[in-house]
Amino acid sequence: MANSPNFRVVILGAGPVGLMTAHALHAAGIDYVVLERQPEIVRFRGALIIVGSPLVRLLEQLGLSEPLLEYSTRIVSKTNITGKGEPLCTNTFFADLEDELGYPTLGLSRGNLLRVLYDNLPERETRVRANAEAVKIETSKDGVQVHLADGSVVDGSIVIAADGVHSPAREFIQRRGQPGGPKPESPMIPGYLCLFGHTQDASREEIPLGDFTESHGHGVVSQSARLADTTFFSILKTLENKASRTRFTREELDAFVEEMSHVHLFPGVPLNDLWTQRQEGHAVLLHQEEGVAEQWHHDRVVLVGDAAHKMTSINGLGAVSGGLSTAVLVSNLRRLLQKTPSPSTEEIDAAFAAYQARRLPITTQIVKYGMQATRAATWTGENTEAKDRENSRGGATLARAGRRLVLLLSRSPILDYVPFESKHGKTPWAAEGEDGAVEGL
Repeated sequence: MANSPNFRVVILGAGPVGLMTAHALHAAGIDYVVLERQPEIVRFRGALIIVGSPLVRLLEQLGLSEPLLEYSTRIVSKTNITGKGEPLCTNTFFADLEDELGYPTLGLSRGNLLRVLYDNLPERETRVRANAEAVKIETSKDGVQVHLADGSVVDGSIVIAADGVHSPAREFIQRRGQPGGPKPESPMIPGYLCLFGHTQDASREEIPLGDFTESHGHGVVSQSARLADTTFFSILKTLENKASRTRFTREELDAFVEEMSHVHLFPGVPLNDLWTQRQEGHAVLLHQEEGVAEQWHHDRVVLVGDAAHKMTSINGLGAVSGGLSTAVLVSNLRRLLQKTPSPSTEEIDAAFAAYQARRLPITTQIVKYGMQATRAATWTGENTEAKDRENSRGGATLARAGRRLVLLLSRSPILDYVPFESKHGKTPWAAEGEDGAVEGL
């Protein structure tokens, strides 16, 4: 497989971004191994994933369009209501986005996205390891050693860390590779407590298929959608205590459900109505963080996805941003290896720096856009409820915001080494290298 037989990438994390990285490396002919700390790769719990047009395009380039469509439902419209069920607005935003960019917006479970990525990954049985928790990273002038919790060591040339919001690899970068001392402060700040869940089936036919419904209220926002196979729901509540937590008890989950039971997820459908139809054991309570790491790389270690940039689910661009960052990173890496099959640490660092320089400004803008959207939906700040209602009545403000978002998404990168003819809509895709932030988003 390898065009550079002595170069091996160690990917930390087999979530969507980690597995997309594996596909990109395979397409580039670069050797790799994926290490996942969980006992299973394909896991079904809680979350709906929105695969936006740029990511659908990238996955089509990787040959994954057919299996992706098999497990997905087209998202075509958006409905905003208040938490009490009062209508705010309904629009065809997602259908309009498809007209502009030529690719649909798709909804599917996180588990099904993992299934698409894992089941279609060549040599997955030997290249993806479950129960492989990385506890220590060591680097040298020639490569990396990743120490696992079971005492084994995995050798490689570099580490690409897709190990999530609580990334141990990010701590390695913050410490500049030096162990010891106090734990570095995380740039990812928890701002919301969130419940994710879904029903056992999609039997609620009064809920429109493919409509993405968002309810707004003081300190609380929900997002829900009925897909072809199930109905997903999520509720976020603004946190007063910003101390980060990774685990919550069943009692805490039940208390949150009781507190939010009256919140309407769809017109006429409060949480307590859907909760009785939930898939038992698949609901999860967790913190949602926001933030961007200042430094994405050090030595032979580099971050992708939530490890580098984290946004709330209200933004809806987390998976998209992670996938696009992967495309830039692996394209840079391939160009380096074509020039120098056994690059030095300094040459690797330069490739990582170019990746960060290209992606940091745009992901920072997307995270800030998500922060604004989440605070607007939770009516946080002066006159936000009144502004939300006014914007909902008049479509001009929403149309302007939508246009800026289309321009931002049209600048999305793809892999520069896989021959590919994109579909096109009314707004053309930018040429390679022309991606960047959009003024006024």
